[in-house]
Amino acid sequence: MQQAVAEEARNRAASLLSGILRYYDTPYKRTVSEPPCIWQRGNARLLDYGQNSLSLRERVEMRASQATPPSPVASRHPLPKGEGIVLFIPSLINRYYILDLEEERSLLKFLAMQGIYSLALDWGEPGAFEQSFGCNDYITKILGPAIDFIAGITHGRITLAGYCMGGNLALAAAQLKRKHVSALALLATPWNFHCKEFLPFVIDKQWLPMVKALIAAQKTLPAEIIQSLFYMTDPWVFEHKFRRFADLDPDNRAAKEFVALERWVNDGVPMTANVALDCLIDWAQENQLENNKWQIANKKIDPKKIKLPTFIAMPQSDHVVPHDCALPLAQAMPHAKIIHPSAGHVGMIVGHKAKKELWQPLATWLHGI
Repeated sequence: MQQAVAEEARNRAASLLSGILRYYDTPYKRTVSEPPCIWQRGNARLLDYGQNSLSLRERVEMRASQATPPSPVASRHPLPKGEGIVLFIPSLINRYYILDLEEERSLLKFLAMQGIYSLALDWGEPGAFEQSFGCNDYITKILGPAIDFIAGITHGRITLAGYCMGGNLALAAAQLKRKHVSALALLATPWNFHCKEFLPFVIDKQWLPMVKALIAAQKTLPAEIIQSLFYMTDPWVFEHKFRRFADLDPDNRAAKEFVALERWVNDGVPMTANVALDCLIDWAQENQLENNKWQIANKKIDPKKIKLPTFIAMPQSDHVVPHDCALPLAQAMPHAKIIHPSAGHVGMIVGHKAKKELWQPLATWLHGI
């Protein structure tokens, strides 16, 4: 029995190593064309995915109808007047392009083909402007001004769509900028960090001052450390996915999709020290969101106060934002349409069932609000 176990362990280790080495030896270059940037603040950029949703005639008519000279940026990339624009807000710690991973795996391009005008906020990496930012600063100094910029051109309200912790930022902005926001979409958005899956990671309060000091001493928290924290929630996922990859035909579409997705996973963004304190201490350890203690500029962020039409996607197989982590937020939203895609946190966005289980329901909801 002991010999059989040892043999199985050797085989699994060999398979894992084979998958990892093959991944690193596989050439890959993302060839998706990036849309124009129409606004920038610090390293954050507002990308216009809506140009493809407008016909040439609509664009010509829109330019001709502008009564006052627009700003130079807006004149190069005019936005349609009125309501209907959707602003996508990704997580601060992952690149925005999971929403536009490949030409055939792109939620943003799919929505454009459905006639939905979408913008995406690319946070970029923290630079000199963002170095001292916490989550609240990203909301008040970048997201809020971006919403004001859009509203100033369109003279209409917009829908905010947040993915992962981008949903938390979107929710706060919807409350703070309510006159400019008409609806809210929250995709795999965390809320209760003391759910049963995360309780093992809640440390004794006597250690919090030391952990806070260690984080505060850093300028940024490297993406590799953040990634390792995610793997702690499901330690075996790393082994399983690379062993599966080792068994795939290199020319198989599934193998190529794996490499594209894994390159995104490993293209993370570092956290500023204050964002790390917000997320790892205030949210994860002290559970401030669920305990209704999140404040921005002395205003309490309370989902119960948001009366907007709301679309909520809670993946059934999400290990990053488990069901019981997201559920309290969904229950607190008074006007929520809730769907449960069968995939996981990322598969919901780019998996084989993404179009049927998320993209199309979201497009239908957006057309109906």
